[in-house]
Amino acid sequence: MEFGSPSPYALKMDLKSHYKMRIAIPCSNVQSYIKNPKDFLPDNPVCLNDPTHRPYWNASWDRELCLDHVNATEITLFNAYCKKCHETISYWPEFVLAYQREPLETHEQVLIERLQGISLRESAAKIGYDPRTLSRWLKLILAQALILINAAIRRILNVLAQEILPLAATVAKEATRLLLAWLQNYAEWVSFPRPNRLMGLCNILGRGDWDLWGAPLGKAKSRVKKVHSPG
Repeated sequence: MEFGSPSPYALKMDLKSHYKMRIAIPCSNVQSYIKNPKDFLPDNPVCLNDPTHRPYWNASWDRELCLDHVNATEITLFNAYCKKCHETISYWPEFVLAYQREPLETHEQVLIERLQGISLRESAAKIGYDPRTLSRWLKLILAQALILINAAIRRILNVLAQEILPLAATVAKEATRLLLAWLQNYAEWVSFPRPNRLMGLCNILGRGDWDLWGAPLGKAKSRVKKVHSPG
């Protein structure tokens, strides 16, 4: 993906955010991002409150990610600043979650296994984590699914030009299964090639209108350590 090239999964929409948000950006190759993270950024950042604003690339910071569940790899993230709104907009590759050291696909793997009836203890043994840690991941993911399901499926139906049907999932597991099923259908329709990152696809679909699925809920507080801007 060339620097500034349009994402095949990006949607044109009226960006209206009630609070400072994170934007997920498509990233097919983790190692490519680690080596050249700027290649995955858009030419111009977008203000989530008003698309007519002109935010600018502001700074970057480094954080750790455990790709093999043991060793930490340092990756660079970037944020932009909107002078009119006095807010930062942070850009996250689809495989990274805020405040989480494990990549998104690890969280999604644990989720899928639990939905299939595999115990947390068994899943935890595979990656060397305490089952209680996996339990915290799952509680967050399931709670967010109930919040995200209507907005995410409505957006998918809108893209597919299908009638928007009323949804009535009131149980977290039911909502999660339904949301994953719709994301799977959408991934096939747009040829999204990473079936182990359906949560990441959901975050890309959000374009900042909802918080990252798998990351803590609420306002995104900047943890930026000013190093350099990508410009």
